[in-house]
Amino acid sequence: MAKNANPYVIVGMVLAAVLVLAVLGYVAVKPVLNAASGEEPAQISATGNSELSVMPDKAIIRIKVETKEKTAELAQNKNTEIMNNVQLALKQKGLSNEDIETDQYNLHQWTEWDPIQRKSVDKGYRLYHTVKVTTDDLNKVGTFITAAVDAGADGIENVQFDLSEDKKKDVKKEALQQASQNAKDKAEAVADGLGVRLGDVLRIKESEFNYGPIYRTMEMAVAEDGVGGKMAPPAPVQPEELKIRATVSVSYKIH
Repeated sequence: MAKNANPYVIVGMVLAAVLVLAVLGYVAVKPVLNAASGEEPAQISATGNSELSVMPDKAIIRIKVETKEKTAELAQNKNTEIMNNVQLALKQKGLSNEDIETDQYNLHQWTEWDPIQRKSVDKGYRLYHTVKVTTDDLNKVGTFITAAVDAGADGIENVQFDLSEDKKKDVKKEALQQASQNAKDKAEAVADGLGVRLGDVLRIKESEFNYGPIYRTMEMAVAEDGVGGKMAPPAPVQPEELKIRATVSVSYKIH
């Protein structure tokens, strides 16, 4: 572009390009131009996106034990006995105290509908107790589930596949780098079409970084086999890839 090019010509060219690109849905650009007054340099703003597929490296298993008894004390005592057996079985499979923590502990009155009396009648107390097991050995998730139910757990609420903090940090860095490059590529495409060059970065904003852990709901209870109530060998619980998304908005000065 000639050195003495009229700044209003630049404005017109950029606005025309923005209109075309907006119609095509190719890129979201936001020119902020006021070159004539010197208050704001001519610039192009572009939004970049990225999406990564990443295998999880952490699993969280929620194990439940439910007891119903005539008194709160009996419900608590029975629940404690079963949960202690469950945790012992899990530790024998390689977990530590740090891997197991209480998730829910709800004790309340237990009532049932009596069709003869046509009203709810008190039956005693119900204790619902769940523990959260965290492991980075995804190959043993099925083994931990079977060990827990064999030891007396009533079932598994769900299995959650997620990222560890270290891996999440690495993945976020990569996703933002790719989104930033995508924004630059879009801005360069617009600049090339206008015959201008990108200059320094004026502003940059991380608009979004998100992903959703995968939950597997498992309605699993003790399967009686006619001998000892043991469960069959564990079916493999396979994790799925997590979708990681990032969005970055960048404004470039143009020459």
